[in-house]
Amino acid sequence: MSKNYKVIIINNKTQSNFSLSINSYLQYFIYFLLAFIIFFFAVGIFRFFNPHKKSIIMNEMYAYRYNVDHLIDHLYKQGNIDSTLLKRYNLNEDYFQLLPNNPPVEGVVTKGVLLNESPPHNGIDIATKLQSEVKAAQNGMVVFSNPLNDYGNTIIIAHPNGYYSIYSHLEKCIPMERDYVIANQVIGYAGETGNSNGPHLHFEIWKNHHIIDPRKLIKEYEIKDVSIR
Repeated sequence: MSKNYKVIIINNKTQSNFSLSINSYLQYFIYFLLAFIIFFFAVGIFRFFNPHKKSIIMNEMYAYRYNVDHLIDHLYKQGNIDSTLLKRYNLNEDYFQLLPNNPPVEGVVTKGVLLNESPPHNGIDIATKLQSEVKAAQNGMVVFSNPLNDYGNTIIIAHPNGYYSIYSHLEKCIPMERDYVIANQVIGYAGETGNSNGPHLHFEIWKNHHIIDPRKLIKEYEIKDVSIR
């Protein structure tokens, strides 16, 4: 026999009342709703104190990016960067017009950007020889240089104008975090670390938090593309 409950609300001034009958089905629904809310609240609290590794990396990227770009931009506009510092970091009036449009490795694109896959493929795979030199796509600061789950040995570089480039499955990473690199500087060697079926470079370009297809910036990869679209 199902249990029924009644909730009665009485107005002290008018003595009017409102009653709500709760049967077993509504009771179970309320329990489920409360459990659902408590679960997501608990997950949120857990992630606040123990954030996902990728979230930590992204937060560090944005923090490094903010510090580097805003400091350089502020000093440059204020005229406080002398010619020696400009020369050291290869900065000039065109610095803030740079794009990560230099091919990082010689090879053929075998897989493109596929955002509808699960999980999505956010970059391109470039088949190349093992130990091929991998170069920086543009001037910038290294904000990550470590193994990264299925990506294997990975380097992330923050570039001018809110761009980031990501180089994964490297056999070896050369620069360390917070090192400044220039365009076409060798930063590692192609490998098959992480989840990889053969030597290749997984290469991504981001504009802030938006994914950019590298083939749109690097024409060589648009020509040497044998991936299935």
